Amino acid sequence: MDSLIREDGTLPYGYHHRPVGKLNFLDFDLRSAFGRRRSFLYKRLKFNRFNFVGFMSDSFMAGVAVVDLGLIKNGFAYHLDRATGVLTETSVLTPFKATIRPTPDTPLSRIKTPALDLTISEDGVDCRTDRFSIKAAFTAPHPAPLRVVSRTGYRGWTYTDKRAPVQISGTLTVDGTQTKITSPQVLALTDWSAGYMRRNTFWSWASSAAVLADGRSFGMNLAAGVNETGFTENMVWIDGTPTHIGPVHFDYKQNNTTAPWRITSMDGIIDLAFTPEGHREEKVNALVMGSLFTQLCGRFTGTVTPPGRTPVTVTDAPGFCEDHFARW
Repeated sequence: MDSLIREDGTLPYGYHHRPVGKLNFLDFDLRSAFGRRRSFLYKRLKFNRFNFVGFMSDSFMAGVAVVDLGLIKNGFAYHLDRATGVLTETSVLTPFKATIRPTPDTPLSRIKTPALDLTISEDGVDCRTDRFSIKAAFTAPHPAPLRVVSRTGYRGWTYTDKRAPVQISGTLTVDGTQTKITSPQVLALTDWSAGYMRRNTFWSWASSAAVLADGRSFGMNLAAGVNETGFTENMVWIDGTPTHIGPVHFDYKQNNTTAPWRITSMDGIIDLAFTPEGHREEKVNALVMGSLFTQLCGRFTGTVTPPGRTPVTVTDAPGFCEDHFARW
């Protein structure tokens, strides 16, 4: 597939097991609810893109991201020392100095400012801030990615590409101290998402990349509030084998997100508790745009029971949970 949008401006909704090529979003026949065609400028400015990579190990967790919201660009990077609970972070907003190429299978996302210099590519991550840096190559074939496109609202759509766990090799430098980071001791997960999203959007999200007690690899992506129309972005990878998950319920306190979470799926496959260890948050309430964002680092414990298989015990698997509201 060379591009996702068909010649007639429509989309092939559903799961995609092969690379989708370019997200040629400007070719999409985007209209208002009552059928008026949207302009080129409208389509360009209303298309949202996100590229996130998370790193996790017994000693630290880290996250880096480039975000393109049309009128404004955002980048962030943070490192959590799991032993001390110390979180080091950098976040920047800029109208210009960020790009996310619309090619999720061969990503190239870049933001460059005095405070944050970050590149995410198909080869790895190169991130530098005043306090810490991460340079990591993706080193081995990853489990088959989750690729899904679904309707969003009446006229919009969302595409996402999720991969976990991802093997890496590189270095982490915090306050001048450099440490070699290599899988399986350190694992990563990737998230590339884009689309014409609801004016008021929310989601709950959970993800993990770990090695189970029996030595098998474990990856997970779960979400509610986005990619729920006809298809979900819910999946676990156990020893590289993907299992689709039905709708997922996140039980947590929105006014106290650092309290424990419980995550269950309607089909009974997922039954997990999440214990937060640290978090980063942003609150922006502007006239036309707003964001309430909390991303938590912590650990998952519970069971995952794929259909017809023995329950898989998950014990203290590192990962992320997220509570997000946005007004685009």
